[in-house]
Amino acid sequence: MRKVDPWSVLKLSLIFYLCVLVVVMLGLGVFWVTVDRLGVIATLLGFLEELQFNVEINPGNLFRAAFLVGLLNVILWSGINVFAALLYNLVADVIGGLRITLLDEE
Repeated sequence: MRKVDPWSVLKLSLIFYLCVLVVVMLGLGVFWVTVDRLGVIATLLGFLEELQFNVEINPGNLFRAAFLVGLLNVILWSGINVFAALLYNLVADVIGGLRITLLDEE
């Protein structure tokens, strides 16, 4: 393999990391609903109230913040993958790339 197209790496990375973001957001939603239905959030808020801490938890803000952090991660890791592809292309020019043998014919 002599070259890796950075544009293809960018497209594939964006699709992959956006899918990961969707899965993480769905998992976070299921986790939140489960914890809320078990009463853990109410118990925690009651405990903090006894310690005289007035805390309000807004799930919409939590999910919005998690989504924004996830989008930043999508951009960051896609950029890292494109940089790695460019770096591979530079190294492949010097040493000749990788040789992958799928079937050894005798």
